[in-house]
Amino acid sequence: MASSRFRNILNAAKESPGDAVTFLTVAAIAVVTLLDMFEVISLGQEFLSGAAIVVLSAFLVTLMASRKAAVEQKEVLQNVVTDLDNIKQDIEIRGAGAHVIEIPREEIGRRLDDLLSSTNSWYFRGGLGGWQRSTALPALSNVTNQDISYRMHILNPANEDLCRRYANYRASAGQRTGTTDPQSVRDELLALLYAVAWYQQRTRVNPDVSFLSNYSPLRYDLSNAGLIVTVPDIQERAIYAPAGGWYCTSVRDELEQVGKGLPTVALPSGEGMFPQQWRDVSAQHVRDALDAVRVRPNRLPGQPSQSLLTGWADSSNLDFEKIAQLPFKGRSN
Repeated sequence: MASSRFRNILNAAKESPGDAVTFLTVAAIAVVTLLDMFEVISLGQEFLSGAAIVVLSAFLVTLMASRKAAVEQKEVLQNVVTDLDNIKQDIEIRGAGAHVIEIPREEIGRRLDDLLSSTNSWYFRGGLGGWQRSTALPALSNVTNQDISYRMHILNPANEDLCRRYANYRASAGQRTGTTDPQSVRDELLALLYAVAWYQQRTRVNPDVSFLSNYSPLRYDLSNAGLIVTVPDIQERAIYAPAGGWYCTSVRDELEQVGKGLPTVALPSGEGMFPQQWRDVSAQHVRDALDAVRVRPNRLPGQPSQSLLTGWADSSNLDFEKIAQLPFKGRSN
């Protein structure tokens, strides 16, 4: 018991040396004074006066040390508060989306799924739209209580030179075989158009399709929750920008402004071209629908339109059996 108390006193002395000195000084003087009172020893008035001065001095020294420690603790606390405030501001900035980060390739799919899970609008600008057909459009079609705005800027499949240049780019970027020749690029784009038209007919997806006159290595997937920018090379990382930040807001504005001057696509509608079940889609359904697609040079009213399937993309040059296998390729349900 005594040893335990002694250890407690030592620990207290380590934590506050000033208080320990004062305690020991006062204790020593108190012991000597008691011995004097019981006449064990005899002390003079001069000694008692000196002892009082020692006690007072020790008290003042302890008080000054305590005040200094309090000031130092206050400064430390203020530094902590400042650091927390900086962290809070950083969190607020990040929460507002005012930053852009690179994400590893293995994280791209999860980030895209996160964007899809809570959105009521979607922008896509890019190449062949394989992920749009297999994942994005099926996910958006699950929304049944409101229309889903779906804007898409893609290459014009009737532009042979553009399809050839994009095929060459994909080949140089190390893409898989099958989408690195002009005909495959064209067929993938035509399949994407049919898929979008089918979802327009059978779901709450409300598409707005425009044609690009040039390709870009960058592909944009943008929802009201954020933006992800990717490239065709599946080994590369991506850029992620939350909604509300400068970059995400600027990209959205760019897509909207550029879209005003692009050729627009008038998608067909009609029960006969779009079976209720996507698994029932046949080559004839795809052919009839693509034959009915019209293209306008811009969004100005009164502009004449022309059939999409002309020239290199004329229906007589197309393998609709092959194209019909692509609109829902990769869709699981």
